[in-house]
Amino acid sequence: MSDIEPDETRLALDPAVRYDARSRLRSIRGHVDGVLRMLERDDVYCVDALKQIKAVNGALAKTGDMILRCHLKHHVVTAHQRGDDDAIVAELMDILKYR
Repeated sequence: MSDIEPDETRLALDPAVRYDARSRLRSIRGHVDGVLRMLERDDVYCVDALKQIKAVNGALAKTGDMILRCHLKHHVVTAHQRGDDDAIVAELMDILKYR
């Protein structure tokens, strides 16, 4: 949970972006299930498995980028107006250490 939660103006992910991200993640989950099935076979070639894992990584990165873009557009650029710019910067520094 975020440290930034003004009472009536709680910052939340844009509904359209949330819907798109959920759809993408469901697709990614299906892809991961496919990779798991692939790895259950005795004849799987390592490069084929690595390609599929790379595709999953790319799809996750695109989903994360989409959510980050939304956050920057809707919350970061308005942080100074709300008076929570220090908290927003701290949040971004925290999440960027995982990228």
